[in-house]
Amino acid sequence: MAEPVIAAQFLRHVANCLELTGRSATGLLAELGLDREAIEGAEREIPLKTFLVFFERAAALSRNPSFGLHAGRLVGSDSIGPLSILFLSAPDLRTAFASFTRYLDTMQQASRNRFVVSADHAAFEYKVIDPALPVRRQDAEYSISAMFSLARQYTGGAIELAEVRFEHERAGAYQIYRDYFGCDVFFEQDTNLLVFSARHLAHRGRVLSAVLHPIIEDHLRRRADSGGEGTALDRVRAQIARAPLDRPPQAAAVADQLGLSLPTLHRRLRAAGTSWRALLDDHRMAAAERLLRETRRSVADVALAVGYAESASFSRAFARHFGKSPKTSRL
Repeated sequence: MAEPVIAAQFLRHVANCLELTGRSATGLLAELGLDREAIEGAEREIPLKTFLVFFERAAALSRNPSFGLHAGRLVGSDSIGPLSILFLSAPDLRTAFASFTRYLDTMQQASRNRFVVSADHAAFEYKVIDPALPVRRQDAEYSISAMFSLARQYTGGAIELAEVRFEHERAGAYQIYRDYFGCDVFFEQDTNLLVFSARHLAHRGRVLSAVLHPIIEDHLRRRADSGGEGTALDRVRAQIARAPLDRPPQAAAVADQLGLSLPTLHRRLRAAGTSWRALLDDHRMAAAERLLRETRRSVADVALAVGYAESASFSRAFARHFGKSPKTSRL
């Protein structure tokens, strides 16, 4: 599977935020094989893993466990390339969230982005879906913080959140999160999410001209159309990764989404040396191993999170896959 990438422009903003703390980003970029020129180009991409590692190291270098939260707070119209312009030029807040969500994957792979509206509430979800990627707490806090920052700019500060959720455990004082988001914040959840009242969706922004919105949307649509689809195996893995861990997709549904018959899907997976069941198991086990390594959730909680009804069957499956028990993996 090809290594997932992200637009280098995203790292430019993070590097600038690091330098605002009085630390130079040059040395850290060099450690990761990058320089300023590499993150300035509008069409340049870097490995998503490199971006995540830079973020975590930047937090350590600045001695600020809330570095990602603060970097998100500083997001503006020029921070994340065309996506921030797309959001701030939308005709209303509903369109701002919907269009941002639709095109984020043109600039960042291996992530799940959803915008869901119910009768009373709207929710934006962001999650890196490749469980093999390293610690991503700073990225998660940055992404949710950045969306809140854009929404506040768009509404002139009128938006109020109902709740915020994060996958990871809390680091630093809870009051920092409570003061910034102005609502209850929950940790060690299944995903990263911000929720607000649906009454805000009709709000019309005045930050950027709405004339820009279709222009930027057309640019991102062309970028998406020219991006290619990857191998059949890559596409199947992507479909599995986009689904909730405890509700994996059906093979027939994925085959239909990819324009294949079910027998053709199975035949292509066999030709690639794998199977539908093996791909599901690999994805669930990698996610379980990350949860055990990066959170304090119990084995029973992790078992439920990745789709097992009880911990004994999960422990057996984990031991078969990794050759060690879930408890041992934490040592």
